[in-house]
Amino acid sequence: MNIIDFIPYGKENAISRKQLSERCGLRDRVMRKMIEKERREYPILNSQDGSGYFRPLPEEKPLVERWLRQERRRSQSIGNSTLGAEKWLTGGSTGNLIAVRSYLRAKHKVAEPERQVEGQMRW
Repeated sequence: MNIIDFIPYGKENAISRKQLSERCGLRDRVMRKMIEKERREYPILNSQDGSGYFRPLPEEKPLVERWLRQERRRSQSIGNSTLGAEKWLTGGSTGNLIAVRSYLRAKHKVAEPERQVEGQMRW
């Protein structure tokens, strides 16, 4: 089954999560994961007004642009909300952990601590 086949075109035809779940016969969480996967290939929008999921029509380009701005702002906000936790984990700028490409690594206590790292935790 492909969830994309159950999502209609046009905002006026949007389908609620509950309706979509019933039509697909899937639990809500499973359905949302499938939508997340399909969004990598297809534009699947959901409006803040609660109308549900839909695939945009060509004349609904402004809706796609607005949805994209909204999702980018949401992503940025989530990233900003983790800054305090990241600072705490890294001990600010003088802690025993250093951020290295999305990993935290513990420093060895040696003469050149910047060059020595051990272990890592994904964050």
